[in-house]
Amino acid sequence: MKLYTAAIPLLAFCATAACDTVNLRVSRDATVSFNGILCQNDTVPCSSIPRGLDSSVIAFKGNRDYSRILVSFDLPTNKPSQCVLRIPPATSAGGYQLTVARTDDVWEEATVSGYTKRLDGTIVGSVNSTDSSAPGSLDVSSVCDGSASRRLSFFVDTDRAMVTFNSLQSGSPDIFTLDYTF
Repeated sequence: MKLYTAAIPLLAFCATAACDTVNLRVSRDATVSFNGILCQNDTVPCSSIPRGLDSSVIAFKGNRDYSRILVSFDLPTNKPSQCVLRIPPATSAGGYQLTVARTDDVWEEATVSGYTKRLDGTIVGSVNSTDSSAPGSLDVSSVCDGSASRRLSFFVDTDRAMVTFNSLQSGSPDIFTLDYTF
């Protein structure tokens, strides 16, 4: 009932005025590790290594360590009436559940790591997929407006061991996108 009620204003608005939707490609993405594991011949904490320029992004949940996907979109100046996060097909096998949280926009793709980015945010919702090849979507309209920087960033978490997606650097068209309706 709540979903139906929330959809009526958008439908009424679009019926009286022309609505445009643009599909925004992710402008920055990264895997951010939060753990105590050592990498590079056991000399450097893995969570201190930036992974923003890798060809894939990974959400991982282990016993003592985890990684989150961090994505950001550059928003148009138009006030949105609806925003829908589009989840691309996963490059890893099997179903999954993803939880999406709005986080701050203060990070850079080439330098973000578990040392430079705090794991915080407001949970927006979750999406389930029983097949990794099927894309998903999540209405994120509640957090789409109001960013002074005109950027919108999300942490993406998983409930399973590992889910992998193409990153912006992969060159694949199958990356995170945002449908921005105004």
